Amino acid sequence: MPDGGNADRDWQAVIGRSLAFLCLAQADLRDKGLAEQTLFLESLGLTRKEAAGLLNSTPESLTELVSKSKKKKKGGAKRGTAKKKANK
Repeated sequence: MPDGGNADRDWQAVIGRSLAFLCLAQADLRDKGLAEQTLFLESLGLTRKEAAGLLNSTPESLTELVSKSKKKKKGGAKRGTAKKKANK
């Protein structure tokens, strides 16, 4: 095999990332949002940077999306409830 500067490539890491991507596709998460895909890939042991590479995004963007999705699941602060209570 000709040496193209990739002789030191960690093939186990390449295979692991490839399998993670196949798991993502098999779990039918490719149609879901990036936050769900990121959390799934991280549960498989990938770092946020590696997940960003697989999802064609940036680690910073994924961090923001995951943060927003967690806030959304918690329900966040409900707007307007103080006014409604005061008017009653």
